[in-house]
Amino acid sequence: MPLGEASGPPQKGNRPMMNLHGVDVYLWHQGTPDVPKEYGAMRLLFISNRGTKVYPPPAPDMELLDWPRCRYLSDAEVTDADIDALVGHLTGLGWKWTKTQKLFRKDGVDQFSQPY
Repeated sequence: MPLGEASGPPQKGNRPMMNLHGVDVYLWHQGTPDVPKEYGAMRLLFISNRGTKVYPPPAPDMELLDWPRCRYLSDAEVTDADIDALVGHLTGLGWKWTKTQKLFRKDGVDQFSQPY
């Protein structure tokens, strides 16, 4: 396809499909945030800081940065609208988020890393 020519969304074809199962939400917060433990089909799996799991306890004795990652994951496939709703809910509760990262599975295998 020539550069600059418009195209539609990718087609399923014969490629293995990536399925959306959750999201990492990065918050601007000092310490370990007390965020909702569940939202819709997603549950809070862990909170990490600097790549190290700090929730659920026990957390190592370490200096925390003001940018924790909250991982929400579902066993079932979720939609972009589910992710938008979760982030909107966190915003509505007053949490300041800085970025999100969608979490995909491909053929049942996680395509995202785990914390230390």
